[in-house]
Amino acid sequence: MSEKTESTARRMPPDTRAAYDGDRLERGRYHAGFDVPLVGHVSYQSAGFVLGLVVAGAAGALDWPVVTAVGVGYLLARR
Repeated sequence: MSEKTESTARRMPPDTRAAYDGDRLERGRYHAGFDVPLVGHVSYQSAGFVLGLVVAGAAGALDWPVVTAVGVGYLLARR
């Protein structure tokens, strides 16, 4: 066999790789956001969606029960 096929691949063990991926995700776009008292960390994407719902409800484009149902459903799905 040639040396190329006999070389050992330098791979991380699965538990080390999972920890590394988790650290990378925390530093990436998933960590972008802000902390809200009594709620915890809120991403900019979630805040924008909820703010859009509130604006649509205030403008009268959606009824408040619809805004509430969609908002609660979205927040429960994100958990």
